[in-house]
Amino acid sequence: MNDAEILTLADRLERCLLGKTEFHHRDHLAVAAVYLYAADFDTALARMRATLLRFSSHHGVRDRYHETLTRFWMEQVEKRLDRKLCLCESVQRIQAALPDKGLPFACYRKETLESPEARTRWMEPDNDGER
Repeated sequence: MNDAEILTLADRLERCLLGKTEFHHRDHLAVAAVYLYAADFDTALARMRATLLRFSSHHGVRDRYHETLTRFWMEQVEKRLDRKLCLCESVQRIQAALPDKGLPFACYRKETLESPEARTRWMEPDNDGER
């Protein structure tokens, strides 16, 4: 994807123009990079949270939102974001570095991630894992 396509993806997500099965792991990473390019971490996280809650509510799956996983992935993207690169190059590098959706399990027990608390508030990792 080029910069314009990445920005269009973020816009379409925000306006709920994507079907609920059209937004994938790689897309989450790209949108996270867009938000982190534009703002500090806390502001970008708040924007991602609001966008995902709006998108999931629009598709009737608001209960799918997961605060701990959202912050975990935002942190992973932030660590790998190189703001000296153009957006598309940075996104490509992030997507290449973070292809495994199972990465959170290196830092969290399954029971922790499946808990209602982890869905609604940030939970510290159970261990340091491969973060």
